[in-house]
Parts: sequence; structure tokens; C-alpha cells
Amino acid sequence: MNLDEVVTEVAERLSSSVVLVDRAFSLIAYSTQSPDVDKDRVQSILARSCPPEARAWYESFGIADTTRPVITPENPDIEASSRICLPARYAGTAYGYLFVLPDGNSAVSDGDLTVAMSLAGQAGAQLAHTSRGRDDMAVAVADLLEGDRKAFARAITRIEDSGLFPDGSALTVLAVDGLLPAPGTRTLLAPIGSLTAVMVPAGDGAVDPVRSIAESGAGAGALVGVGGSYQGLRSARRSWQQAKLGVRVARHDESMGPIAYWEELGIYRLSSCGPTSVLADAVLTPSVRALLDHRNIDLLVTAQTYLDQAGDTGATAGVLGIHRQTLYYRLAKIEEITGLDLSVGAQRLELHVGLTLGRFIFEHLGTEEGRNGEQA
Repeated sequence: MNLDEVVTEVAERLSSSVVLVDRAFSLIAYSTQSPDVDKDRVQSILARSCPPEARAWYESFGIADTTRPVITPENPDIEASSRICLPARYAGTAYGYLFVLPDGNSAVSDGDLTVAMSLAGQAGAQLAHTSRGRDDMAVAVADLLEGDRKAFARAITRIEDSGLFPDGSALTVLAVDGLLPAPGTRTLLAPIGSLTAVMVPAGDGAVDPVRSIAESGAGAGALVGVGGSYQGLRSARRSWQQAKLGVRVARHDESMGPIAYWEELGIYRLSSCGPTSVLADAVLTPSVRALLDHRNIDLLVTAQTYLDQAGDTGATAGVLGIHRQTLYYRLAKIEEITGLDLSVGAQRLELHVGLTLGRFIFEHLGTEEGRNGEQA
């Protein structure tokens, strides 16, 4: 009996709607929905996840440790009605939960619950097997993306054996900072630091799996970086580095998020081209440093806005909400401090790159390089 069949059997025996989630509360299977099922269950089915506040509520009843059914009361705060939780346990560990939502005024007998608990045990055994395989694969993904040479070689073999990424096939890696609803069975996941790495094989249908997963994560409130698409597992690390950069850019520049695609990062892509110190020396020229060191916020904002508006004084004044004469005064002051002539394209470019990329490098990559130096 597979997991869908277990859920269907429990639903029919108890005359109730049933949801099966794994121990991370990602949706695995569910029975046919009745019209009066509460909003929390509808959301879990549509988003393929359980809101954090709902998960905390259920776990507060000790469902991870008990071997018996647990009845959770109604909770208006998460818009959930009373329900019965059947832990899906195997070898002393809860690998998931069957949530039973009695329909209408139907009653559930002790005898039916005993049978349902036995079925929950079957689900637990299957989830345990899947979880162990998934944990092993997560290690392989982490080794592929950030492991040493030997770990990388082992990971290539392990992932090739999975059959999900045939030799030479296209793949994309995503970096997710936050909650990620279950992305589907054809993806591989691994927690790496504070991020979740998601390896996605090329889609062969009308739906783009990469965009679908990215939008699902963003819909759950996460920041998502999407690396480029490349051929073969040996290119996965390249896509991963690009995806991580995308997350950093999305944190730094709200206009680039919550989903930051490598192809759309523009000037920020240059920050992946070398060590932080080298890039900083290149883009933070004496002129740029002079303006940054001046620490006049009005001048910095004016310079950035003017350059972002391609030197259009009318548009810049409108965005800043200032009179043009005020803008002209500030631009003259900026030229005085930097020694640059903003009517010259190359000098405008120098300042634009320095302000846009220089601050990003120091704010988001300098700390990471410092940690790497300490570990060396």
C-alpha cells in the first residue's frame, strides 16, 4: 500500500478528510476535500506547506514524541478546527503525521482509531525509507556544490546513480533563504549554511519547474536566487555560486527581489569575478571613495538617483522631490568632491559602478571573505 492509498484508506474508514505531512510539515498526500474543511487545510494543500505558526501550534501538543492519537482543539488564530493527529512512526521516530479532520458531526470510534494508527505506522515506515534516502542525497548535493575534490567525485557518482540528472543533461541550482514549500520529486535539496540549495533538472513540459519553484518560495516569503542553466553535474557548482549571489543581491537591493535570476543581475554579476579586495580596488576609485568618505546622505542619494535616471535632471528632480536648482547645486557639489565631470560618459560610469557595486561588495561579500580568511 503506497502513501496515497494509506491516506485514502484512513479517510474512508474514519469518514473524514485526511492530510499526510512529513516531519518538516511539507504536504505528502491528502484525501478528497469536503466543502466544510477549514482554511488551514486548504492553504496547506494549495501551498504544499504548513504555515510556521500552525506547525508550532501542533508540535506544542507533543505529537513528535507520542505513540497515541492526539486531539488538537480549535484555534481561531490559525483558522483551524479541531482535528486528530496520528503520528506516522517507525523504529521509535515520527517521520510524519496524519491529520484527520472529521467531516460535520461524524464520530470516530476507538476501534477505528486503532486501525488508523496501524495504517499510520505503515506510512511512517515508508516515510522513514524515503527520509533516509533523501538525507543521503542531501549530503551528496552539499558535497557536489561545496565539498572538496574527493567529496565532489563521490557526489557525482551518487547523484548520477539517482537517474534524475542523466549525463550531460541541463540543470539549474537555486538558493533559497527562507521557507520552501515542497518542490516536487524530481528535485534534490540540501541545507547549506542558512540557505537551501535546490537542484532542478531541465523541464520537458509546458511548465518551467525552475520558475515554479522560485515563485513558490517567494510566495512563502523567501528570497530566492536562481543560477544559470548549464549542462552536466560538473557545472552545478557554477550555478550554485550564481544563485547565492542572487540571494545577496535580493537582500541588498529590494528592486531585484524576491527572486533574483542570474541573467537579470546586471552589474552585480561582476562581483562574482574575483576576490573582494581585488574588486574593491577596481571599482572604488579615489573619486568614488571621496564621495563615500564625505558621508553626506543627500549627496549620495542624489548621485545614485541621477545616475540611475541616465543623467535626466528632470526625472531625477521628480524622483527626489526637489527643485531643479537644488539638484544643480548638489550635482556641482558632487563634481567638486569627486573631481569628476558628470557630463562625460566614462566618468559618469566610473561613479555609477563605484556607488552601485562598491557598497554591495563591502556590505555583503566583505564579511564572507573575512570568515574564509579566518578558516584558512
